[in-house]
Amino acid sequence: MSNQFESYRHRTRAIIFLMSAAITCIYGRKKTLIIDHSFGDGYFCVLKGQKKVPQSELDTIVKRMQELQDKYHRIKIRPAKADDWKHLHTPRIRSSRPPVLILDKHLSASYEFTNLDLAALPNYTITPYNHGFLLRMGENGSEVSPFKDAPKLFQMMKEHEKWGRILKVSSIPQLNEQIMEMGFKKLIWVAEGLHEKRIAALADDISSRKGTRVIFVAGPSSSGKTTFTKRLAIQLAVNGIQSRYLSMDNYFLDRELITPQVDGTLDFENVDCLDMQALSRDIKQLIDGQPVFKRSYDFVNGKQEILNDTFWLNDGEVLIFEGIHGLNPIIHQGMPEKSYYQVYISALTQLNIDNTHPVSTSDGRLIRRIVRDHRYRGYSANETIKRWNSVRHGELHNIFPFQEEADMMFNSALIYELSILKRYALPLLRAATKNTVRDRLITLLSLFHTIPDRHVPGTSILREFIGKSYFTY
Repeated sequence: MSNQFESYRHRTRAIIFLMSAAITCIYGRKKTLIIDHSFGDGYFCVLKGQKKVPQSELDTIVKRMQELQDKYHRIKIRPAKADDWKHLHTPRIRSSRPPVLILDKHLSASYEFTNLDLAALPNYTITPYNHGFLLRMGENGSEVSPFKDAPKLFQMMKEHEKWGRILKVSSIPQLNEQIMEMGFKKLIWVAEGLHEKRIAALADDISSRKGTRVIFVAGPSSSGKTTFTKRLAIQLAVNGIQSRYLSMDNYFLDRELITPQVDGTLDFENVDCLDMQALSRDIKQLIDGQPVFKRSYDFVNGKQEILNDTFWLNDGEVLIFEGIHGLNPIIHQGMPEKSYYQVYISALTQLNIDNTHPVSTSDGRLIRRIVRDHRYRGYSANETIKRWNSVRHGELHNIFPFQEEADMMFNSALIYELSILKRYALPLLRAATKNTVRDRLITLLSLFHTIPDRHVPGTSILREFIGKSYFTY
């Protein structure tokens, strides 16, 4: 599989390695680079133990990066040797011995495909941010776009890092150590408890805002939106607020009315695929206490279905609307601002393989989707991976631009989930056609020790993907 996202990712890995090599050249072992997590069109990075990184220091790093580019032109790669691990600043993971990248005197394990041509790298900038700095890249030879801050998203990521400290897990080796020491039960309980506490806090905040009639829950694919809404409804009920549920998926236009993309496929991530007239009408009627007909959508035949049953909101009840476009202003156009509350949900894993290899949040969601699509929709891993490029494109244009509009954010990632998903996803990926995405996911999952899924609570968001949830979908 080759697409713009993969090509960009391969070159991004090269920039990270180049920056790591430059920092090694300048400081040796005195300073350690940590690629903390992805953020917008780049990565949030820190120099371990350093509370502030001035622009002057970053300029020195950029200058050394450029010198290395001019001198070497290409990154070397070779199979790992037994004694390489003495020089690598990464824990040795016995289940995998990845190849080694080399530039000047800097070595790094390579857990995924990296573009080795230093002349083919995208434009990049390194600027101070918070207690670290941002590495940002341009796309397809373009200049780096003006920075658009996302403080709510950043705060959610920092909160999840705090959870990692509570759980004493920030890397795959640390997670594996807890699994080997049979500490995974407590890990699961605390991780799930942190989720429940956060959902309860959300319900408390909603309850404190008088006049709220609609709660919009939005987020990218495989974030666990459906289970989240059911758990939120429970916490609202604890506060004495009953709720009704409405799914955006039931308002897609008939397939024959949707304009195909250039390649002939339908982009269901586009807001234009929705029957906005019917959706806006039904939300308004529900807010006004009027009944509306229940609906469903036949994805096999691509047809709307309007059912005979009706439902309505009683006095004091709220409507929970769940769908990827829930934060798009077009959805709540004309509604009084105090009448709705917006929640953004995504699965933002904070696990790292080592200091310069964060686990991709996109890969985590793709693994969730591979498992779910196979179990509930009959799709192979090949089919899910093939669709992922379109899904990602839709997210970038229709979901991510509105995430900062949310009143609250919720991170649905569970620090232990890939140790559960491994037993489901790995056989599906091994049966799939060989490509860079498939190979990367197999390498990633092979690094995790497995956890028996019987210990996952029936209310867990993870159950939405692996089955045996206490909720019905």
